[in-house]
Amino acid sequence: GAKFLTATATLDFGNTAAGTVSDLTITVTGAADGDAVMLGVPNASIVAAGSYSAWVSATNTVTVRYANNALVTAYDPASGTFKLTVNK
Repeated sequence: GAKFLTATATLDFGNTAAGTVSDLTITVTGAADGDAVMLGVPNASIVAAGSYSAWVSATNTVTVRYANNALVTAYDPASGTFKLTVNK
């Protein structure tokens, strides 16, 4: 059957210029390259024209990326508790 690994971490992405990204990592023991990642984003950390994604970037490590898709405005998302589930 399916095996799921979970992790929760408080992430505080810094001020991110328009058209750029900010990456933070979370340790998820057992995560491997290519595993599927589901990301839970707290509502308070959502900003206009921004999006989040996550992937296993190294053994036991998941990178969460905030992308500021705005054309001009820099955004600093609020710190929040992000939840990850890795499908093995």
